[in-house]
Amino acid sequence: MKSLKIFILAAVAIVAGLFAACSDDDFKAGPAVSGTQVYFPESIAAEYSIGDDVSEIVIPVMRVVGTEAQTVAVLADDKSGLFSIPASVSFAAGEKKAELLMTFDRTQLEDGTDYPISFLLNDEENTTPYGNSQLAITVTPWPWELLGTGLFREDYLGPLFGAASPEIEVPIHKHKSREGIYMVEDMFGWNYLTEVFGATQAQLSKQWSITPTNIVIDCSDPNAVNLERQWTGITESTNGYGDFLIWSDEPGTLVDGVVTFPKDGMSCGMLGTQKSYYANSNGNFRILLPGAEIVDYSLAVEYDSMRVDNDGATSAVLTFNYGADVTGIGYVVVPSNISAEERATLAAAIADGSAKDLNKIENLDGSGSVTEKFVLAGSGAHTVVAVANDKNGQPLTADFVAINFFFPGSGGAAAPECEVQAQLGLPSALVPENAAKYPDQNNLAYLVKGSELQSVKLYLNKTAVIEGAGMEPEAIVDSYGNDMGATQLAAANGAGFANIFIELDPDTSYTLIVKATNVYGKSKVVTAECSTAQIDYTGELVIGNYLMQYELTGPSGSTTLKNEFTIVPQEAGNDVDFFVSNLGTKISGISWYAAYDSAASTLTLSGIWKGDENLGSVLGGWIGISETEAVAFISKNPSDDQSKGGDPIVFKVDPATKQLVKLNTNLQVQVGTIEGQSVTNPQLVAIFNADGTTIAFQTGNAGTSSATLRTHGIGAAIPFSSVAGMKLAGGRNLLKSNAVPAGDGWACPVRTLSVKPERCEPSPKTFGRVATFKLVDSNARLAK
Repeated sequence: MKSLKIFILAAVAIVAGLFAACSDDDFKAGPAVSGTQVYFPESIAAEYSIGDDVSEIVIPVMRVVGTEAQTVAVLADDKSGLFSIPASVSFAAGEKKAELLMTFDRTQLEDGTDYPISFLLNDEENTTPYGNSQLAITVTPWPWELLGTGLFREDYLGPLFGAASPEIEVPIHKHKSREGIYMVEDMFGWNYLTEVFGATQAQLSKQWSITPTNIVIDCSDPNAVNLERQWTGITESTNGYGDFLIWSDEPGTLVDGVVTFPKDGMSCGMLGTQKSYYANSNGNFRILLPGAEIVDYSLAVEYDSMRVDNDGATSAVLTFNYGADVTGIGYVVVPSNISAEERATLAAAIADGSAKDLNKIENLDGSGSVTEKFVLAGSGAHTVVAVANDKNGQPLTADFVAINFFFPGSGGAAAPECEVQAQLGLPSALVPENAAKYPDQNNLAYLVKGSELQSVKLYLNKTAVIEGAGMEPEAIVDSYGNDMGATQLAAANGAGFANIFIELDPDTSYTLIVKATNVYGKSKVVTAECSTAQIDYTGELVIGNYLMQYELTGPSGSTTLKNEFTIVPQEAGNDVDFFVSNLGTKISGISWYAAYDSAASTLTLSGIWKGDENLGSVLGGWIGISETEAVAFISKNPSDDQSKGGDPIVFKVDPATKQLVKLNTNLQVQVGTIEGQSVTNPQLVAIFNADGTTIAFQTGNAGTSSATLRTHGIGAAIPFSSVAGMKLAGGRNLLKSNAVPAGDGWACPVRTLSVKPERCEPSPKTFGRVATFKLVDSNARLAK
């Protein structure tokens, strides 16, 4: 299961980032802290590889309260006895960072030997449960041997910041004694950062700093390459992102000197926000070891057509599209749809030559495509499993391909239609055993069940968002849906695949869109709708929908701006804290934290978004909500001429009716387009001034949309214009299902077909062709 991550929102507002990773555990308040709160920072390296000229290592120690000078005791455990470690570390008055200086005689250390050392800050009154009071490191005399210069292709910060994804040269070393362990020297240095953002070091140094840091990659198992959690050496200061970390969530591979990781199989962590984002979102992250050669062993198989010979025999035509370095292809035809496990077993048999009814394509002419025809008598589903041979004629078992196709036969039989069902309901009804943990007020459960399904895409969002998107459900799920994994798909083809969507809004209708495609290529789209339950609420503030209106006079006359927003309590039993959604303009997924003050008769929005608490207040500056769009909420106290637009949003509550009746602050909403490293074309979407704005509670659903204006002048200056300096909004989290596959696959052995293929010409027309090439050296960005 992947680590918790936050996404940049997808390219339009409707996606809302519902399909993300695992959720955090429920928050519980920790113990109170006191003293100066001394701790070891998380960015400290766990391993130190030292060169011949190194005789000391500096261990940073931090504290939260830095007013007075202070000395803190440090206990150290060094079993070798070769390191001189002070018994304490001292902070100067006004400083929050100190350095523990550890010294040693390099000549006494043996190359390649690991020296473990542990530290303990021995001052319970001044340490903190929220920081590390213990530290374990390993010192290893420089174990690296320079291999040469390799190449690193970026897919780490570029997609995250809408910046470039260049490929740069990097020095690469191998470990002297540990086979398959590599070190990339200063992988994320200034040469990297300047290429990503297309700016000079001087321009970037106001926001970014670089500490030369080497990255270690474990390729000891070429099929399970691992990149441990490491500091990149990059630190950001403008937005408080802090130190940037990198690690792999899913195993990568080392093939022919090329290291790659799966799409979304890596993470970019930010210590300053305690959040992490998916990295390798385009699947382009790649490291080429020195001397590595890029080869194209791609292989794709397509069912071309059925042909009827002069004697009435029906033949199937298959087209094999192969990469430039493929020297041969072996394949087998099976008269049924077989499981993923059986496909892999058959591919292994093709590779070692033991597969029954094995066909071989040899003497390829390098054209990249070859078509074969063979007689098939009966209709029905078939499976083709194919394995390519490399430049040396060796089979590439790990990269086998397999497809299903439906053969109509002489009778012209039609492929069976897709059968799929979807349910969306309250957890108490669909998964009662989980209802206590995931109550009906902000969670929905769903079940997808079908037969002979080859793929399933899912998409969930508010019903109002989907209905107002101006797109058909199929177009929405095609563009923004998430694919079921192999295990989930197996469950859907069995007893059904169940899951729970968490952190939804209460008393809100949601729609689930499911698009399934069966093994015969037939697709079907189904939808299911359900509303979350109301939160038990006994507070005095009137919750529900409010209509806010303001008459704006511009060069072309007067326009009445309307905005319907919604207030809901955060949780049952809490009559003070609320969420406000659709304020000012409807941007899906945005809910503002709001606090009700009964004595002051106000409802105040501090500027913090649900799910993006790490950003702090988003008022007064640009927030990137997609790869191409940014929004700014400008809130000013009308009595403060010096306001920068980041004041809290305050509503007046009528003491008698307990309803919102007035806006105490001026509110504007602007949108801009992200182009390169700047926000351009800022335009006014809505304006609601304290003087003249009316607010009325809606007893029913008025269905009033926020006005969208693109012609009025900008009423407030936006302080940010750099994309690199922009805050990045995140998506909501989704609980991944613990559904167990209903079956273990086919029980009977696979029967292959004995066919006599012959080389033939492809059909004169394109017949349902889908590009499935795996281009190893492609630099093109893949759709997320």
